[in-house]
Amino acid sequence: MSQLNWYMARRYFFAKRSNRFISLVGGISIIGIALGVIALIITMAILNGFEGEVTRRIANFIPHVVISSDADIDQIRSIIPEAKSIYASTERKAVLVVLDDKLVLNIHAIDQDHWEYFLTSAAGGQRNSGRLKKNEYELPGIVIGAGIADKFFITAGDTLAIQSPLDVRSGLFRIPQRHFVVTGIFRSDIFDFDRNLAIIDYAEGRRMFKAAGKEVIHLQLDDFNDANNVKARLNKALPDLRVQTWHDQHKTLFDAMRMEKWGSFIGLNLIILIAVFNIVSSLMMMVLEKTGDIGILRVMGAQSSNIKNIFNLQGLIVAFLGVVLGVVVGTLLVLSQSHWGWITLPDEIYLIPVLPVQLYWNEVLMVGIVAFAIVQLSIRYPSKKAANLLPLDAINYKR
Repeated sequence: MSQLNWYMARRYFFAKRSNRFISLVGGISIIGIALGVIALIITMAILNGFEGEVTRRIANFIPHVVISSDADIDQIRSIIPEAKSIYASTERKAVLVVLDDKLVLNIHAIDQDHWEYFLTSAAGGQRNSGRLKKNEYELPGIVIGAGIADKFFITAGDTLAIQSPLDVRSGLFRIPQRHFVVTGIFRSDIFDFDRNLAIIDYAEGRRMFKAAGKEVIHLQLDDFNDANNVKARLNKALPDLRVQTWHDQHKTLFDAMRMEKWGSFIGLNLIILIAVFNIVSSLMMMVLEKTGDIGILRVMGAQSSNIKNIFNLQGLIVAFLGVVLGVVVGTLLVLSQSHWGWITLPDEIYLIPVLPVQLYWNEVLMVGIVAFAIVQLSIRYPSKKAANLLPLDAINYKR
């Protein structure tokens, strides 16, 4: 009987029908499912692309693992010998003073001898060593973000004053202040870093910040994706340590991007759901058109389950054609954008030259499965309606 089910389903779907409106609704259903699948694949690829771009920029700039407690740096090196660099750092809030203007900054005082970062120079996008350059001035050096430099019209060689209000002691009426010379201006293309971050030498930070700052140890890895494994090893060897990965430090941002992606996935499934209503309508009209045929099949010995399977297969043929068409077109569009970059973005707004896309095949598979599942649930009613027709009533329909 399974061969009969397939034969009748194909015959009903591809044969010319007396009512062309049913064929039109079926074709619209296929296009609707395809458009829904295309929209899902493209949207998720774009969101994956932006998430990957943000992840790459953050992970390439900030330390991959931060140990925020009293720890022996030599012991950390013995536990994680493969780390690219392990260095001490002091993090504090301070105030930048430029003429009559002031700005609250995050100051990172780092140990240059073990710091292996490479920052992107704001001038020409060149890759320069992130270490503070030696200068001919007697003042210590400082590296600031491009956003700070643009706001106050600062260039390399200018002198800045850094105040530390947190170090004001009782009996003193003057805020501790120290002058630095700008030895570099970096551009991370990350809003918070470019506008709020400055880097000085670790010894200068210890000398300036008399009050206890946030003493941490930073780890830089060859692959930032290994951060969770390194965290697990550190927690196992030294359970009293407080360890954070680059993902933990920006968990709110990544959680928001993940919620946005899955929210879009749920919302765009409404396109497929609308197409499913067309499938239900076309199947119901086909049941009415083929009522006489259904009665004849029942009289010839077909079971109600066979009738039900015939219309189920009809719906699945529509779903298969729509999903395959949508997957092929959506995948080709994403791959062409990834390879050729047809769609560009304004650099001054997005800081990215082309629209980023990233295709994950497991998500493409999930889109197809969800589309099939929605169709499978929707065709139950018309197929059940056809299966419940009485043979005699079906034969005498319209007589």
